[in-house]
Amino acid sequence: MGQVHSDDTSHLKNCIAQYAAPDPSDKGLEPPIYVDNKSHALLGVNHPQLAAMLCPIKHAKAYHEDPTKVQAELQNGVIKIHSTVWPAFIYEGSPPGKDFNPDNVQEGFLKGYYLKLVNLILSQQQHLM
Repeated sequence: MGQVHSDDTSHLKNCIAQYAAPDPSDKGLEPPIYVDNKSHALLGVNHPQLAAMLCPIKHAKAYHEDPTKVQAELQNGVIKIHSTVWPAFIYEGSPPGKDFNPDNVQEGFLKGYYLKLVNLILSQQQHLM
């Protein structure tokens, strides 16, 4: 079972740069990232669009108001990313987490466009096998 899961998700690595963009059919990530690039300098919280998706949901509103400031706080550890806080990309909204309601944390939960997209890709691959 573990190998089947590994085989399914290993195909995502090559297209992550394309599908991580908020609207991949319209525009890719800016600045672009390349799968064959060995540098991680523009990955994770070092990339402005990826940082917005990885930002803990409770800081998403602040990120959208002042992305430079919040990205710096993510990079230097003022805002911590840990397993007890969900990232913005888990929630629906454009940009991810934009519609987050701290009074109703279940609203929009697991409805982020990226989760829907990954599910679509995996289901299409499964039908092709």
